[in-house]
Amino acid sequence: MREVFSIDLNGLISTIATAIAAIVAIVGGFLFSRLLTLSSEKNGFVRRIKELESDLLFRNKQSENISDWLLWEDAKDFIRENGKEIIFNDANFEEIINPHVSPYRTADEYRPYIQKLVEVKTDFFKFAEQLLHDEEYPEDFDDFYKIIKPAYLDRRYYYETIFDLFDNASSRSFPTMRISIPNISNIPTNGNEYRAKILERDRLDGEIKNIEYQIAVQKKSLVTYGKPDGLWLGLLVIVYACIVGVIWPVTLLPYPQKVYNDMLTKWVLFGWFFSALLAIFVYLGWSTYRLIRK
Repeated sequence: MREVFSIDLNGLISTIATAIAAIVAIVGGFLFSRLLTLSSEKNGFVRRIKELESDLLFRNKQSENISDWLLWEDAKDFIRENGKEIIFNDANFEEIINPHVSPYRTADEYRPYIQKLVEVKTDFFKFAEQLLHDEEYPEDFDDFYKIIKPAYLDRRYYYETIFDLFDNASSRSFPTMRISIPNISNIPTNGNEYRAKILERDRLDGEIKNIEYQIAVQKKSLVTYGKPDGLWLGLLVIVYACIVGVIWPVTLLPYPQKVYNDMLTKWVLFGWFFSALLAIFVYLGWSTYRLIRK
């Protein structure tokens, strides 16, 4: 009877499993380190985007406040110049707007202010008629404002504008009251402040565009970091190496002698071992090449 060739493969199996496990640990550490780096950089992008968005919100608020201030100043000028026609002649303010004088303002922008003026006019006339009837109409607006109980406490400017349109010295009869327009040249206006506000708004608009561009760039970079190259392939290589180089060989322990074809088993073990090494080093070489090429 022919004697079966026997080889003790327990040492070989243990060596292969240990070697592959060590290599997998090194490659796994490399992947884990890369994941930590990507996570840190991604968090940096997210944090930077939040900072830029917060700054953008603040700049937009500043720009809106300045734009509102400029619109209010323009609306006051428009009311001072056209108050007589609007208040006492019920003129349509949309027809009064001169595109050559105010080319940057539309009727829609002035409409809320004119609406408030008309509402105040009704309230003002009610008190003015009563005071004129009682011959107690004051000469000074502050005195007038203290006497009446305005329905719109936040519209003092409108009350004062209408008050200035009355010439109290010429008449005490409300129906025949003579109306005059205040001299606009005597109204103090801070042209330097107005121009400074325009420059400030233009500067803010430029900063807003720059911040919006930075946010777009950061978000584009964030999308790129959200799809890292090679990590899933590296994980697949590690899983493959663990299966063929660690898990399967360990299942053979303790390896029984004279049961299987020991020579064939040895070469199968070597084949799986070298295939795991090849997969790992090919992945490392591919990763290094991509890193250098970038």
